[in-house]
Order: sequence, then C-alpha cells, then structure tokens
Amino acid sequence: MKLFWSLFDKLIEFMAALAGVILVFITAAVCYTIGMRFLFKQTTIWIIQTCEYALLWIAFLATTWLLREGGHINVDIICTHLNIKTKNYLDLVMYVIGGLFCVVLTIFGVSHMYDCIANKVTDVRAITVPKSAIFSIVPAGSFLLIIQFFRMAWSKFITIRSGK
Repeated sequence: MKLFWSLFDKLIEFMAALAGVILVFITAAVCYTIGMRFLFKQTTIWIIQTCEYALLWIAFLATTWLLREGGHINVDIICTHLNIKTKNYLDLVMYVIGGLFCVVLTIFGVSHMYDCIANKVTDVRAITVPKSAIFSIVPAGSFLLIIQFFRMAWSKFITIRSGK
C-alpha cells in the first residue's frame, strides 16, 4: 500500500508541476499577444482560446496536490472556536462530502466525455478542437480528488478512533 501512495503522490506532484508549466505558457502567450498588438497592431487569434482551455486544465491538474497540502480555503472563524475532537469530526464530514461531490463530478465528466466522443463534438472557433480532448481532464482530475478526499477522511477517521 505504501508503494501505491508513493506513486500516487508522485503523480499528483507531476500534475501540479505540469500545471505550473502551463501557467508559464499562458503568461508568455498573453505577453506575446499584448506585445504583438501594441507593436504591430496584430494579434494571434488562437491564444485566447488556448488560454481558456489551459485554465481548465490547470484547475484539475493542481487541485489534488493543493488539497493534499492543505492549501484550500478554511473558515478559521469557526474552527478556532472548536475543540480538537469536534474539529476532527467536522474535518471528517467535510472530506466525505468533498469526496462524494467529486464522485458526482466524475460521473458527469465521464458522461460528458462519452457524449462528446459519441457525437464527435468539436469546438469551432479560432482553431477546431475536439471537446473530448478539452474536457478529458475533468473526470481524470475529479477521480484523483476522490482518492485524495477519502485518503484524508480515512486518516482523520483513524485519528478520531485512536482518541488523539
């Protein structure tokens, strides 16, 4: 089991690093198009569309890593007034709710992917792209979030059970 979690952690770290690379690309692409517009009164039409897709990919590539690192927003005004046992129970409930939400998101993502593939749906704008390629990250990222949420829920359950 340690091998699985080690590989899982490496995968989400790789995905977070890939999200960082995509963010650098977006930054460079936007600077390029601004420079082209300012200097030459021309713009590259595919950059906005590509950046839109890249933002979707960044969100689903990095979210699992961010969850593992505890980087999501917490409502500290409530948590600071709770004792540790109550906070642990609240965390457990929140992790389970988050995991269940991601199950639903994964189901809808797979359904949408199947629909896009079966109907050969494309996004026709500056460049024509199959929507299945754009949205493939939604079920993949959501599935990894399911694993991470329930991993954290199990860890919190063990903490509660041990009485710590």
